[in-house]
Amino acid sequence: MPSVNSANLTLTTVGQNVTINITYNAVFTAFERQLAALGMTFHDHTEAIGVDPAGGTTGTTVATLPTTNFAVTAGAGSLSIPVNKSVSRTRASLQEDPAAGDADEIRCRIRIHSVGLPPEFTANVFSDQEVLLG
Repeated sequence: MPSVNSANLTLTTVGQNVTINITYNAVFTAFERQLAALGMTFHDHTEAIGVDPAGGTTGTTVATLPTTNFAVTAGAGSLSIPVNKSVSRTRASLQEDPAAGDADEIRCRIRIHSVGLPPEFTANVFSDQEVLLG
């Protein structure tokens, strides 16, 4: 599976709006690059989530960032594709801690989705029916 490295989240507040900006590198192996040459495609799913409890990774999604479709090409060695994406939301929509005055901790969850692998099993195929007489 592809990997992600150097993920960095920046939150910039201007007035009542917050810009969520995430940068990272999507890294594809030589094998994945060959699969792409055979028709496999890759895209990401990036979500800003609330962090509760501290250090958690299963918080409520507070924003979904635009999808990136990766232009993976055939070739030797790994391929690193830099990603930089942003979305703006109101500060109120990012309220993930219910207590007044409690800071809202946010992180991004990044997943790369591969499309085009064959299914684990083929579709069912049935033989003709035979009757066993007793």
